Amino acid sequence: MQLSFFDHAMQYQGGKKSMKFLGEMKDIIPFEVLVSILIEEDIYKPEVGKKGGRPQTPAKILLGALFLQSWYSLSDPMTEELIHDRISFRKFLEIKDEDSIPDETTICKFRLKLIEKKLLSRIFDEVKTMMIKKNFILNEGTLVDATLIHSSEPKRKRDEKGKTISNVAYDKEATYASKRGQKHHGHKMHIATDTNGVIKKVIATTAKTHDSTQFDALTKGENKAIFADSGYMSQERKKKLRKEGVFNGIVERRVRGQSKLRAKQSRNNKRFAKLRGLVELPFAFIKHHMNFKETRYLGLEKNQEHFNLIAACANLRRVPKLMKTYG
Repeated sequence: MQLSFFDHAMQYQGGKKSMKFLGEMKDIIPFEVLVSILIEEDIYKPEVGKKGGRPQTPAKILLGALFLQSWYSLSDPMTEELIHDRISFRKFLEIKDEDSIPDETTICKFRLKLIEKKLLSRIFDEVKTMMIKKNFILNEGTLVDATLIHSSEPKRKRDEKGKTISNVAYDKEATYASKRGQKHHGHKMHIATDTNGVIKKVIATTAKTHDSTQFDALTKGENKAIFADSGYMSQERKKKLRKEGVFNGIVERRVRGQSKLRAKQSRNNKRFAKLRGLVELPFAFIKHHMNFKETRYLGLEKNQEHFNLIAACANLRRVPKLMKTYG
């Protein structure tokens, strides 16, 4: 395929960084395993001996398009357009001719099929399995945290006469929550990571759900150490962790009748806070690099699936650095 002027321009104007990243991802993503799951779940049927007509878009290209969408925060139309335009995207997808480029409708239908069959969670699991096999997920403890993801609100704005204009297409399962004095509407993404900030579990709830309600689900199976901020602390939880022999790295706060923390509590909090900050690394990448600040779907079930894809993409991005560290 002949390079266009735009291709050359993209290579020169920041394209090398994208080319390097996507070149690494192409070799890391377990495409063969993921395609076999699609065939097993009857999402994709390899064409054998078909003659005439537009060829079926290969499953690997469709899967790759979903990763590109997530990393670069792209709509379906923009994904199609940039696959046409960017040489780094085409190399990542191994596009050999124009007929292999999926259109926006094909990309959308494919993604919705995966959500319907809960296969985005399988993608997350397979990425995690690959990382475990390569010893990229540490077994030294679990860190937990949560972040709010905005959703469209029931009432968005007022017209010229001051009348409120209702937003019909809003998420009826989304709720309101306050953080640092500001009101937020949407859902909450709860995660558990290892001590390197690699996501091990991800749970979606409505925004008003308190972070601590997901603690047990996020830390199930952890038998070494757990780190979390003070919102997860309770006397009952401290006793339970002590009984189970799990190191309690939950930041402590003053309890009723306590004017200030004891010196030991303050020292521990400083130690725990440094380590606990690692759980914020994936959130920083997800929100600021992937620009995932607003839900793409209506309803908790679909957003749970989408959160799994987002988490898988965040984990994949960590692999090149982990390879250098752990070889």
